[in-house]
Amino acid sequence: MTRMTSAEAIVECMKREHVERVFCVPGESYLPLMEAIYNENGIELISNRHEGGAAFMAEGYAKTSNMPAVVMATRGVGAANLSIGIHTAYQDSTPMVVFLGQVHTKFRGREGFQEMELDRFLEQATKWGVEIRDPERTTELVQRAFRIAKSGRPGPVVVSLPENVLPEKAEMRFAQSTTISKPALSSQQVEEILSQLKKAERPVIIAGGGVKLSNGEEALQSFSEKTNIPVMASFRRHDVLSNDHQLYCGHLGLGTPATQIETVQQADVIFAIGTRLSEVTTQDYSLLKSEQTLIHIDIEPDILGRVFPPEFGFVADAKAALHSLTAAIKERDYTKWNKWSDERRETFLSSSRMEDIQELEWPISYKGIIQAFNELCPMDTIITNDAGNFATWMHNFHIFTGRKSYAGPTSGAMGYGLPAGVGAKMASPERPVIVFAGDGGFMMTLQEVETAVRNKTPVIVLVFNNSSYGTIRMHQEKTFPDHVIGTELSNVNYSKLAEALGARGISIDSVTHFREAFKEALQEIDRPTIMELKMNPNQVSVGMQLMS
Repeated sequence: MTRMTSAEAIVECMKREHVERVFCVPGESYLPLMEAIYNENGIELISNRHEGGAAFMAEGYAKTSNMPAVVMATRGVGAANLSIGIHTAYQDSTPMVVFLGQVHTKFRGREGFQEMELDRFLEQATKWGVEIRDPERTTELVQRAFRIAKSGRPGPVVVSLPENVLPEKAEMRFAQSTTISKPALSSQQVEEILSQLKKAERPVIIAGGGVKLSNGEEALQSFSEKTNIPVMASFRRHDVLSNDHQLYCGHLGLGTPATQIETVQQADVIFAIGTRLSEVTTQDYSLLKSEQTLIHIDIEPDILGRVFPPEFGFVADAKAALHSLTAAIKERDYTKWNKWSDERRETFLSSSRMEDIQELEWPISYKGIIQAFNELCPMDTIITNDAGNFATWMHNFHIFTGRKSYAGPTSGAMGYGLPAGVGAKMASPERPVIVFAGDGGFMMTLQEVETAVRNKTPVIVLVFNNSSYGTIRMHQEKTFPDHVIGTELSNVNYSKLAEALGARGISIDSVTHFREAFKEALQEIDRPTIMELKMNPNQVSVGMQLMS
């Protein structure tokens, strides 16, 4: 038992969970908590320019480090601004603990200054919410918050902190730091899965974020190599298996080439592991058919059968499950699938070539930039991206090779790329971090360039500037041709904006210029580089062009 303030106890809980960075926009409602962090040398406070940026930065940090994100804001207004990043953490299964300052308990129910029932307000986008009303229960509730955020299918948890509770002292009792259970398959379940796979003529693995969260990438590779089953990555989980591996056969996402999707359509047995089989992954819930056998493993029981009823559904940690399955395989000869896996690999390689892609004439082409990027991108690079059709070029034509090399929002949130990239760089300062962003999304969190400058975080941002909300323009033209409304934007000079914020700003005028500037940017050690690429607004996607 130790006597300390509620705020000090929260920081001690953070220490026990090995938290090294906390992201926030400061607020007077939780000043005692900020003071407690000030007095703790092992935790760095990152002050952001907007709560949405803070949440995205924390989420990108967590995705790259595989540690829980911690983010703080004040009362209802801060919570509202944080909500986009909280929702992203929820849909992306990213562990996050959110501490929100709250009004004095004596003022509750009177519509006090910025008052809101914070746990209820965010309950649709969180795993759990709680308000600390008794100082002596601080450690119990905060340690429970970390446990829930990290356990099962990870996600965000909200802790509401009334301002009068934080400075109060109480006798605090601390439990051990959170130990995450890793449920495993029984020997009978292992045999059932392998028995079904042996019957297959055209099996395929759909691997999702649960593999990454369990650090199961090596286990996936070992299992696929021992069985010779082709692997498809779920939406924005490209790095679940190195894309240059013989058994990697593509991704399931937005703008995925039809020939890659056919790998799943032609399969007779689908082994889905660590994926919730989302709307995007399953192409609007249409990809899997009743005549296919679905084997589904996930750590969260509620995921199984939510979208497609599995013939065999088991609750297990992805890494533990894959290890058990690999260890149980006695036969080493799975040559009956060689032709199938080789065929699907060749289909992936064919659809990943850009030679036949046609673009409208323009000084800078997406094709040229991606080709140059692929040649110059270091092997250990981490990529983050914003929402937009520009990302389809990266999705379809970049080869991801490193583990934890991609942090993209499965929630499709605009404004994610820049702050998430800064968070990723803070988590892995030795690795290059490249951000892909469109001008629409980049402008939403542009202010976090200053956060990167202040913290000497040298991310490289590629801003594909077509002066429009290009993805929406594409859908607009498909649904209401020639009726352009709301999607045209002005031509902002982002390189000058970057310079005004203290970053390196470069306006790229050719692919040759890009190559030179990109090489220089990779050598930058203490400030971000913003590379503005002015793109043709009529090239709205890989396969769609508009007439002027």
